[in-house]
Amino acid sequence: MAFPSISAVQDGYKVFAVVDASGTYSKMAQEITLARVVQAGVVPMDTAAVASEIQKTWHRDDARKWAEVYTKIFPPYQLLIESYAKAQQVATEHETLDSQRA
Repeated sequence: MAFPSISAVQDGYKVFAVVDASGTYSKMAQEITLARVVQAGVVPMDTAAVASEIQKTWHRDDARKWAEVYTKIFPPYQLLIESYAKAQQVATEHETLDSQRA
């Protein structure tokens, strides 16, 4: 990831590197490489950030499909989706909030 990214910056390109899409043999190597590419002008991002850049907004017809994509990128996102769905249900059905129950 480092060599092509730095070369592209030197050639005048704006470079975004998806750091979690590149493997390495140690945490130290990852940190050193990340510092090196950032100093060279590369913008680091992760897979979720790439998906967000492509998606742009939740106000779209295929928002549910995007939510499914995020659960594949990082499975704990499913918990956030379930929490949001429950909050919407509580709001639309005027359900008593847990904090308001005696």
